[in-house]
Amino acid sequence: MSVYDSLDDQQQFACRVIADHARSTAFAIADGILPGNEGRNYVLRKIMRRAIYHGREHLGLTDPFFYKVCDEVVSRFNGAFPELETQREFIGKMVRLEEERFGATVTVGLGKLAELGITGDTHADDALFLSIGKLYDTFGTPRDLIRVFLEEKGIVLDEDDFNSRFDAALQSLQQQSDIGKTSRKSEVSPVYAEILDKVAANEFLGYDVTQVDGAKVVAILDGDAQVDKLGEGRQGSVVLDRTPFYAESGGQVGDTGKLVTSKGTAAVADTYSPVAGLIIHKVTVEKGEIKVGDEVTAIVDAEKRDATRRNHTATHLVHAALKEVLGTHVKQAGSVVAPNYLRFDFAHYQPMTSAEIAEVEDLVNRYILENEPVTTNMMALEDAMRSGAVAMFGEKYGSEVRVLSVGDGTFSRELCGGTHVSATGDIGSFKIISDEAIASGVRRIRAVTGFDSFRRFREDEKLIDASLAALNTQRDNLPNAIARLQEELKRTRKEMDDLKLKAAMGGGSATNGDADDVRDIAGVRVLAKIVEGLDAGATRQLSDTLLARLKSGIVIIGRKDDGKAGLIVRVSDDLTAKVKAGNIIREIAPIVGGKGGGKPDMAEGGGTDPEKLSEAIDAAYGVIERAAA
Repeated sequence: MSVYDSLDDQQQFACRVIADHARSTAFAIADGILPGNEGRNYVLRKIMRRAIYHGREHLGLTDPFFYKVCDEVVSRFNGAFPELETQREFIGKMVRLEEERFGATVTVGLGKLAELGITGDTHADDALFLSIGKLYDTFGTPRDLIRVFLEEKGIVLDEDDFNSRFDAALQSLQQQSDIGKTSRKSEVSPVYAEILDKVAANEFLGYDVTQVDGAKVVAILDGDAQVDKLGEGRQGSVVLDRTPFYAESGGQVGDTGKLVTSKGTAAVADTYSPVAGLIIHKVTVEKGEIKVGDEVTAIVDAEKRDATRRNHTATHLVHAALKEVLGTHVKQAGSVVAPNYLRFDFAHYQPMTSAEIAEVEDLVNRYILENEPVTTNMMALEDAMRSGAVAMFGEKYGSEVRVLSVGDGTFSRELCGGTHVSATGDIGSFKIISDEAIASGVRRIRAVTGFDSFRRFREDEKLIDASLAALNTQRDNLPNAIARLQEELKRTRKEMDDLKLKAAMGGGSATNGDADDVRDIAGVRVLAKIVEGLDAGATRQLSDTLLARLKSGIVIIGRKDDGKAGLIVRVSDDLTAKVKAGNIIREIAPIVGGKGGGKPDMAEGGGTDPEKLSEAIDAAYGVIERAAA
C-alpha cells in the first residue's frame, strides 16, 4: 500500500491540491508570472498559498516543502517543456521566497486575530467580518484558519453563512481598492474606427526620415467630434495620410514636433495610435489655421527622436545584459523609453548588488564601444521565433513582425516596432541611476544614455567636489572622512540622549523612584512623568530604570514628540494579577486621540493630541484605583 493510500480523505484531498497547484505554479513562473497583489500575479499567489496552507494544516508540513514539489514538476515535464528546465533555479527561488513569506504571514495573521480581542460575547456583525476580511486581504490569513479561530472563541457559524458573509466583506473591501482586479483600458471612441474606415491606414515613414513634405490632412478632431479646421490657439487631433511621427507603442513615447502649412503652424505635443493603423497627432495651432485637405510639412523634433532612439536601443542591450549577468529567468515586465531616460522592469527576486550593476553597465558600454550595427528585418512570426528573437509576454503580434538585431543577433535579437540607432556607437554611453523593487519578484532600473549620461557624470563630479571642500579632504579619502563624521555624529547624539535621559530621571539622585512624582493609589505606588525630547527607545529605557528603582509599583510615562503623544505603562510582576498594563493603556490612549495595547507588565500607545497627556495620566490613576481595590 502506498503512502497516499494510507492517508485519510482530507489528507488525500490536500495532496491532490498541492500537486495540481504545483503544476500551475511552475508553468506560470516559467512564463514570467510572479506572485503579487494584482491581476494574474494575485491569482498565482492565491494558488500557491492555498497549496501551502493545505500542506501545513492537513499534512503537518510546517517547514518549506512546496518548492520541492514544484521542482519535481520541472523534472517530470522538462522533456516536453524545456523552458521549465531553463527556469528551474528561478522557479525554486521564487516559490521558496513566497513560501517563507506565507509562513510568516500565517504567524502574523494569528497574532493580528488575537489583537482583535474576540470573545464569545463579540457580535458576529458586519464590523467583525470587515475586520477579519482585512486580515485576509492584507496578511493572507486563510479563511479556514479564521473560522477555526472564531469557533475556538465561542463564535460558531454555519459554513455557508460564514462564507457568504466573509465574501460580502471582501467584496466591500475590494470595492475600495484595486487589489485583485485586472485594470481595464478605457473604451476606444467609435470616431477613430469611422476615420480609419474613411481614410484607410496611415503610412508611417519615421523609420527612415524625421521630415515629410507634402503630407495631407485627412481628418481633424476637436475632442470626439470631427471638424473641418482648427483656428489659432485651438487644440485638437490631426490625422495625416503619411507621417514621420512615431505613435506611442511598446514603451516608446510618442514623437513631438511641428506641422507647417502655407496658412498655419501647429505644435505636436504627442503622437498616439488608438486603433491599429491610425496615427493621431495631438496639436495646438500656434499660428493661422489647419484645415482638412491642407498639405503640410511634418517635422519631428529630431533631437528628441535621436535621444529616444538611443534609449530604445540601449533598452534592448540592457535586457540582454541582465539575462547574462543575473540569469535566464530575467524577463521584461514593462518599459518606458523617453528622450531623457529609459526605465526597464524585469523579473528578479532580489536587489542587484553594486558588482552586478557595474557588470551590466560594463557589458552594455562594451557593445556601445564596439559600434555594432543595428539592423531590422520583417519576418513571419514563426520564422522570427525560430531565429531566437525574444517576444514580450502579453504583447500581441501579427503574422509578420519586425525583428531588431544587434550585430549578428547573438547577444540581442527581439521583436520590436520602435525606432532605433543604426549602430550601437550612436548611443554614446550608458549609466544606471537607480534599482528598486516595484512588486514581489519584480525590479525596476532607470538609466540614461548619450548627453544625459554625460550630464549625470558632471553632476556627480560637482557633488564630489562640493563634499571634498566641505570636509576639507582629498578625493581618495572621502569615504573615510564621511565615516569619521558619521561616528562623531553618532557619538554626539548618544551623549545628548544620555543627558536627556538623566534629566528625565531627575539627575539620577533618587533611590526609591522620584519621590515628588510617586503617588499612593489604593496601596499601589505609581510614578508618572511627562517627558519631551526622548525617542521611543529612550522612553522604554527610562521606564526600565524607574521601575527598577520603584521595585514594586507602576510607572506611566507620557512623551511629547513632534506634535504627537506617546504613552508607556509598566507594572511590576507582583501586581500584574490585579492591575494589567494593557488594560490601562487601552483606556487612556483614546484620550490623546489614539490607541494602544500590550501585555500585563508592559503596554504602549500613542495619539495625535499631546496636550492631553496630563488628562490621560489622571485617568490612569482612576483605572489603577478601580483595579487595585
